[in-house]
Amino acid sequence: MRWGSTTSAGSRELAVPGDLLGIAEEFLAGPGAYEENYRVRAAVLGYIVRDTLSKVASVRPVKYPNLPAPGSVVVGVVIEVRDEYARVRIDAVGDRVLQYPFTGILHITQIAERVGGTSRIYDLVRLGDVVRAKVLSSRPPYILTIREPKLGVVLASCSLCGATLRPSGDKLVCPRCGNTERRKVAQGYGHV
Repeated sequence: MRWGSTTSAGSRELAVPGDLLGIAEEFLAGPGAYEENYRVRAAVLGYIVRDTLSKVASVRPVKYPNLPAPGSVVVGVVIEVRDEYARVRIDAVGDRVLQYPFTGILHITQIAERVGGTSRIYDLVRLGDVVRAKVLSSRPPYILTIREPKLGVVLASCSLCGATLRPSGDKLVCPRCGNTERRKVAQGYGHV
């Protein structure tokens, strides 16, 4: 929705987060909306509802059948690794592949106490790793954990040659170049 257009109560006009619903002098922010710099904006993807009698602008959220919920297990790819966290592109909830992925944050405290004597995040997950994680929060970016034994890296590539790593004891070994690497490996590694 772009500011300035008119909307009736039965409107099917869609708003995306950040869309302008009105100015604060005209409307208060209702459910699914927020005020920022005297402007009322959409906080969620949904249908715009403007109540001109009570002067409230809100957004009725679109229902997602595959929205991750707290406690659900997701599968995703690590797309960024920083000192304290890794960002994960969530591609599936349970065994349902998502049409549009969500973003998850995997903080170092939600990975493991220590794996193989290290607590550095780079030794636990790396860019491109496929992970199985549990969702802890109810809104994007979803807070994830892989602390449980069934959770963690389920598929990883060698950082030297790109071959798929194979488990060997508490490490992963490259069958092509012999490189060994650490990860917080999930039970059932190799089975996404």
